[in-house]
Amino acid sequence: MSVRGDAHSDASGRATFTAAVLDRAVLGLLAVATRAAERLSIDRAVALGAGFGRLWLRLHGPRVRRVRLQLVRAFPECDVAVREAWAQEVFVHLGRGMAELLLLRGRHRAALLERVAVDGREHLEAAERASPTGGVMIVTAHYGNWELAGARVAALGVPISVVYRGRNRVALDQALLDLRTAGAPPPPGAPTAVEQIPTGPTAGRKAIRALDAGRKLLVLLDQNARRRDGVFVSFFSQPACTRSAPLEIAARSGVPVLPAFIRRDPDGRGHRIRIHPALQLEPGAFDDEEVLRRNVQRATAAIEQEIRAAPGQWLWTHRRWRTQPPDGADPSG
Repeated sequence: MSVRGDAHSDASGRATFTAAVLDRAVLGLLAVATRAAERLSIDRAVALGAGFGRLWLRLHGPRVRRVRLQLVRAFPECDVAVREAWAQEVFVHLGRGMAELLLLRGRHRAALLERVAVDGREHLEAAERASPTGGVMIVTAHYGNWELAGARVAALGVPISVVYRGRNRVALDQALLDLRTAGAPPPPGAPTAVEQIPTGPTAGRKAIRALDAGRKLLVLLDQNARRRDGVFVSFFSQPACTRSAPLEIAARSGVPVLPAFIRRDPDGRGHRIRIHPALQLEPGAFDDEEVLRRNVQRATAAIEQEIRAAPGQWLWTHRRWRTQPPDGADPSG
């Protein structure tokens, strides 16, 4: 082997070792934080999370400027004071959500899930009856405590398959997957309560297989997509590149598509999942790009409507409009 090859091998080995050390450190910190949260009541832990969020905003921590700029972009007509109140709510909500995720990892899990009410189960049942397989696609967003919503639905015995984007830190990714599946063992002979489908080359096949098996496919459709992966639709009156594959899969499978969202109650303690009736989508989206775009627009409009009801509960830290149409064109119509 050449000296250059040896050097490359050494560098690769050091990188792998460093990543492993960082992963162990992350898992250790999570364990310590979880034990600390378990010593508190749910309300006390969530209140501390809210205080952390307020402090983050006051100290102008990372993403504060981005949140303010994106609120200006989405709500240019609103008063500055109103947008600043929403910005504070964003970070208070994120702080509360972090505390709740730690609580979900420990002994407070069952009590925390009891605080989540579910409305609209009749819409899900109607969609199951209308589906050729019983499978249903549920479109949602990074809104409210979406991880808590998934855990609550799984605890009700609904078999869900979650399409998710992996993170750079393997330890964090695994911790999040464990969080989603903990406490949801299926009865003997029943399907797995939570199935994980990472985005990638095989995601489409796995998603179709889940729908064919009668599972509920959970898709978060509110993040920026690359041009080759999405279509441009209007989101807060601006072109936003949005993944189109989920709606194409729904069209091919012939399954209903339901919007569903979780929102934190005004008192900050409880949550409510609202399952809406199936979207009225046009047929033929799997072979007509314009029909597909209109269907993606309908799903995006449902997400925008929910965000407008409580702007402080959406993930404004995400650069939703990062991908722009070529040459400044607006193909969103």
